[in-house]
Amino acid sequence: MASETKTILYQDVFGIIYTDYSIKRLTGEDVDPGLDPATGVSSKDVVINPSTGLYARLYLPINPSSSSSSNEQKLPLLVYYHGGGFFAESPKSPHYHYYLNLLSSEAQMAIVSVGYRLAPVYRLPIAYEDSWEALQWAVGGGNNSEPWLLDHVDPSRLFLAGDSSGANICHNLAMRDPKLFNIEGVVIVHPHFFLTGARPFEPWQLQLFEKYWVCIYPASASKGLEDPSINPLATGAPSLKGLACNRVLVCQAENDFLHDQGKTYYDGLIQSGWVGTSPPEFFETLGEGHVFHLTNLDSEKAKEMMKIVVAFLNYK
Repeated sequence: MASETKTILYQDVFGIIYTDYSIKRLTGEDVDPGLDPATGVSSKDVVINPSTGLYARLYLPINPSSSSSSNEQKLPLLVYYHGGGFFAESPKSPHYHYYLNLLSSEAQMAIVSVGYRLAPVYRLPIAYEDSWEALQWAVGGGNNSEPWLLDHVDPSRLFLAGDSSGANICHNLAMRDPKLFNIEGVVIVHPHFFLTGARPFEPWQLQLFEKYWVCIYPASASKGLEDPSINPLATGAPSLKGLACNRVLVCQAENDFLHDQGKTYYDGLIQSGWVGTSPPEFFETLGEGHVFHLTNLDSEKAKEMMKIVVAFLNYK
């Protein structure tokens, strides 16, 4: 008897969703936390909410047993949201673990990499709610009992960063309550958007993307790709002027299948009248594809992009 051939609904570098809503993840096995000998960065996993399984992987570029008695000695905090189309990847994935070890070392920042729940078992908005809860936990200071954060992190120096669907999460969190957090900067890398005004897709691509989005976020079915969560420039979407942070860096790759989403978002931010402490920044890598910096971390272009991101995070 011949094996059944499944029809692909959506595919990217992280995995495949089929039309029966089953998934196939394309990345490797999980990596345990610990001391990374190459960078000297320590990491560990912490459960944030035992009832839901929400967790984070924490990274420290210093000895966790050392003393950081004053805020001047404490580290800035980067809360990172991984990509994967909302259905794949985790903080335990090899390329995220290796990338964040290096980023923590290069930027000298503490990092909280958030393990939000994934579709199609846990469909949106659960990933947004988990990510918001993790952000509140990370900046809670004395409101949580995690010693790495209490002893070594200054939550007033807060940054958000994410790639692909993680960049989408960063945007949606920064558009929430501008009074709750003082976010110094947001790094939007190869964002997972379907923006009005970006390079048009073929009709068949649009149909697949819309089916994918409704699979990931069933409650948005009436709006489809006009949902502000996936299309911040849709008619009636909240103005990007409300993006609650002081600085923004948007990164784009020339050969990304979502090419132009980053530049269109950047242009929309400027046109909205958004005002920060400095103008938005934009960086494009030529000749590379979606999240190339994760899959080819040692390449010269990945190193160049790392320097851009670190310079943004370290700017004073």
